[in-house]
Amino acid sequence: MTRSRRRWLPWLVAGVGLAVLVLALLRACAPAPVVRVIAVGDMACMPTDPKYNDGEGTDGECKAMAVSDAALALKPDLLLGLGDYQYEVASEADWQAAYAPTWGRLKDITIPAIGNQELKVHKANSYLSFFGERAIPEPGYASYEVGSWHVVALNTNCTVVEGGCGAESPQVAWLKEDLAANAGRCIAVLGHHPRWSNGIAGPDSRIDPLWATMTDGGVTLYLSGHEADYERFPPLDRGHRPDPNGVRQFVVGTGGQSLYEPQEGDAPWRETFDPVPSDVFDATHDGFLELTLDDGGYSYAFVTTDGTVTDSGTAACAAPPQP
Repeated sequence: MTRSRRRWLPWLVAGVGLAVLVLALLRACAPAPVVRVIAVGDMACMPTDPKYNDGEGTDGECKAMAVSDAALALKPDLLLGLGDYQYEVASEADWQAAYAPTWGRLKDITIPAIGNQELKVHKANSYLSFFGERAIPEPGYASYEVGSWHVVALNTNCTVVEGGCGAESPQVAWLKEDLAANAGRCIAVLGHHPRWSNGIAGPDSRIDPLWATMTDGGVTLYLSGHEADYERFPPLDRGHRPDPNGVRQFVVGTGGQSLYEPQEGDAPWRETFDPVPSDVFDATHDGFLELTLDDGGYSYAFVTTDGTVTDSGTAACAAPPQP
């Protein structure tokens, strides 16, 4: 019996090794999982805001609870935070009172790009304290693997981030290297400030070197907040001309804090720069962008607090950049 066992032992080991190899090959050939993502910014009011109303909001403002309830109902895999999470000069107590019971329920699945509200507190201490290991440490930019996609979070606070956002800045150099290392993949970038906007603040030329790097590097999506509205642009090249292989930008500053549609005289930038046409502009609905990231493409839907979809579509990822 002992000799027989010894005779079969090598065959048994070889069989187990072959099974492990086959399993590894099957896993390698299996399609990457589809990832359901929520993207949104500009979220929670100060708990001392007269319109806070114990988190229920008033007159269409301070609606973070209602918007986050709708987002949680979809059971997302990931929240891409577009900045300005907790208004205004927020202490740790403010974060715990207003953000934690609303969007904070998704903290453990959040990638939080830093906004300008966070920096109103010295060194963004309350933001860093609340998000802990989820926060992006200085200098405030990093990249992640999300299903088959590569996701980049930028620091668009150009007057604060080390070296600024100029063409020779450390952040632009890092972004060029990161995009080159992931050429040919589906890539989404998130940051707080939009490059193109028809809201009050309008286009932000300070981040133009970052935008140019994205268009040259084959980025598919740029997700931003800052403006109190939802806006979807067609894919654009570095000179804001329509280009099927350009970068499509979404502005999603509709996470509950407020909404604002510019009135005559509210956007002085229009006197010096003609608006860049967008496909959709909506300053009447709180909500969030739902993205389904698939292998080779994505679908998008703007979802309001009552679950209504007001804008949706499907698109392929941008073609790889030309050498």
